[in-house]
Amino acid sequence: MVSYRITEHDLTTATFGISVLSETTLSLRAVWRPEKYPYMSPWRRAIEPRLARLDLELLLALVAPDYSTPEFLNPRPVSGTTDVADELRTVAALPLRVVDRDLDDLYPDGRPEALVGPTPQVLRRIVGVMEEYWRTCIRPWWSPLHGNLAGDITVRAVTSARVGLRPMLEDLTPALTLGETELRAWNPSGPEFVADARGRGLVFVPTHFTPHASYPFNAEAEPYILYPALGRGRLALPEPAPERAVQLLGATRATLLMNLREPMSSTTVAARRRISVSAANQQLRWLRDVGLVTCVRDGRSLLYFRTSAAEAVLGDLDPPT
Repeated sequence: MVSYRITEHDLTTATFGISVLSETTLSLRAVWRPEKYPYMSPWRRAIEPRLARLDLELLLALVAPDYSTPEFLNPRPVSGTTDVADELRTVAALPLRVVDRDLDDLYPDGRPEALVGPTPQVLRRIVGVMEEYWRTCIRPWWSPLHGNLAGDITVRAVTSARVGLRPMLEDLTPALTLGETELRAWNPSGPEFVADARGRGLVFVPTHFTPHASYPFNAEAEPYILYPALGRGRLALPEPAPERAVQLLGATRATLLMNLREPMSSTTVAARRRISVSAANQQLRWLRDVGLVTCVRDGRSLLYFRTSAAEAVLGDLDPPT
C-alpha cells in the first residue's frame, strides 16, 4: 500500500493523463500471464504470431514475479496523451544510475540473464525491444485502446461535475481510499511506502492492465495512481443481446446498448456493429432521446455512454464479466 500525504488543493489541481509507454509496458503483464487478463484475450491471441519475432526473453524479464515493471518505463504523463517516441527518447537519455536503481528494485535478489550486462547496452536493448513491441503489438490496436482510456477520462470529468470531486475519485477503484489529508492506494503485490505528495502534482492514469491500483515503486518518484479503466480491454466482437432486452428495445438497439460498455463515438459504434455511421447515429439519437445514453464532446467527436437508466435496464441482463 502507498500512502500519500495530500491537501485539498492537491486534489482540486490533480489531473488525468495517458502514458502510451506506460500502457505498452503494463501490457506485458497480459503477455506473460494472459489468464489473469481474460478481457484482453482477443488482443493476446492476435499478437501471438508477432511475439515470435521479438526478443520475448527480454520483454518478459521486464515483468517481475509480483507483476511490477521498471519505474523508468512507467513515466507519469505530463499531458492528456503522450507521444511514445518522445517517451522512449527520454528513457534512452536517462542517467544510468536511474536504470540500475529501477532494475535492482525490480529484482533485489538478482536480475534475470536478459537484464545482465553493462548498463548502456542493457538500456539500448530495452529501448529497442520496447519500440519494436509497440510498433508490432500495440500500435495496430492503439486506436480502440486509446479511445477507451480517453473515454474513461471524459466520463470521470462528467461524473465529477455531477456528484463532486471526492465521490468521483473514490469511485475509481475500491483499492483507493481518500481521507482529509491522506490518499491510500492498495495493490496486493505493490511496494509499501509513505510519501509527501503535497505540492508535487498528482496524476490519475487509467489503464487496461491493473485490477486494483498501481503506483510508483519508490517514494521519490513523482506521485501518480494507475486505476482500472472503465470497460477495459473489451476488444471482442459485439455480444448478442439477451432476449428480454430485445423484446423491450428491439434487437438493434438492445445489442448496441448492451455493447456500449465504454464511451464510444458513432464511428466506433458503426465499426463494431458493422453498420453505417448514419445508422449508428440514428440509433444513438433514439437512445439519447429516451434517456438511455448521454454524450459529451471530445474534440471533433461526440462520445456516447450509458446513463444510470440504461444500467438499471441492463443490470440484470448483462452476462457476467
